[in-house]
Amino acid sequence: MLAAGGAAILGAAGGYALGQRPDATPTASGPTPAPTASASTAASISAVSATHAPTVLPFFGVHQSGVTTPPALLQAFIGLDLREPSRDAAIAVMRLVTDDAARLTQGEPALGDTQPELAASAGMLTVTVGLGRSLFQRLGLDREIPAQLPVMPDFSTDRFERPWSETDLVLQVGADDPVTLAHTVRMLTKDVSALTRTRWTQQGFRSPTPATPGSGATRNLMGQVDGTVNPAGEDLDSTVWIADGPDWLAGGTVLVLRRIRMLMEPWDLLDRAVQETVIGRRLDTGAPIGAAHEADPVPFDAVDDLGLPVIAADAHIRVAHAPSKDAMILRRPFNYDDRTRDGESDMGLLFAAYMRDPRTSFIPMQERIAASDAFNRWNTTVGSATYLIPAGAREGRFIAEGLLT
Repeated sequence: MLAAGGAAILGAAGGYALGQRPDATPTASGPTPAPTASASTAASISAVSATHAPTVLPFFGVHQSGVTTPPALLQAFIGLDLREPSRDAAIAVMRLVTDDAARLTQGEPALGDTQPELAASAGMLTVTVGLGRSLFQRLGLDREIPAQLPVMPDFSTDRFERPWSETDLVLQVGADDPVTLAHTVRMLTKDVSALTRTRWTQQGFRSPTPATPGSGATRNLMGQVDGTVNPAGEDLDSTVWIADGPDWLAGGTVLVLRRIRMLMEPWDLLDRAVQETVIGRRLDTGAPIGAAHEADPVPFDAVDDLGLPVIAADAHIRVAHAPSKDAMILRRPFNYDDRTRDGESDMGLLFAAYMRDPRTSFIPMQERIAASDAFNRWNTTVGSATYLIPAGAREGRFIAEGLLT
């Protein structure tokens, strides 16, 4: 029952803030201005998330939306492979996806949309496109693979299952409305079905209710406050966005998507004190053990009356903690619940992490977790995929145009 696994699931790793819904409200003349990457405070995220403001987010820009824009309540990741590895096919897919996404995210039906009425409610809809290493390799573009897209090493705690592996492309679709999400996923995949095969679809959700009053984090299915520590302000830009490179790359980022199954049955056998010790945070408030509030600094050096560390040496928040700004990631965890497998629950996290360079952030963090995280006993990573998220497209152009043409 005690399988191994792990990732920086909770509010402990050096990721940074989830962003904020734009303050401006949409008008009849068009969408709200694009939020900047260094937008806002966690408290305002929670307040607006709870009201489900139907904000229309811009599609075109320096960065693709869906990364530092406000996290949607619902998220789908679709892994696609090209049917034929040709540059013409890849260009056609990118043209179709870019055009469909540019329309659907603004509340307009895609060309040939047979259910155009379903496109009218596009509040908070985002579509993000990512490229896997296999796409570069199958198109003969090995020399164009950026250093920021390394081969992810095998971690000792990985227990991968089919089909949750890397694909040529990934489409990330976020929305607050389940009908909007379903329609957008169907429209995108239908339009490229002659050119691609869908290998997997993973869907997740997050609560509209803050974990604690004023918090920017919500709770995962183990009841833990998830997403406390994330980059904000200038740190967000330097953590997430690739600063240099050709026009299709600069302004992009790297997505590491991990499917993490939570081993609920053995976890439920632990009392709350043990659960809190394993993580290093209180379940009720999300505060680090030895601190009063969720956002308080973790007292790594504190000891109890017996001289023992308040935060255990193998506690998740200690092991996953980023030692420097270069080691930080932006974490966006989404819950999933696929009911039961072989009589046991199959639920956990779709752990989406965004970063400038996984070689200095995600990989060292995951190596530490695999080596010594106590929480490894109660979760296992069953899928992993890494993608280069190109820069955003300008109007009249398509995503990754400079790479493919």
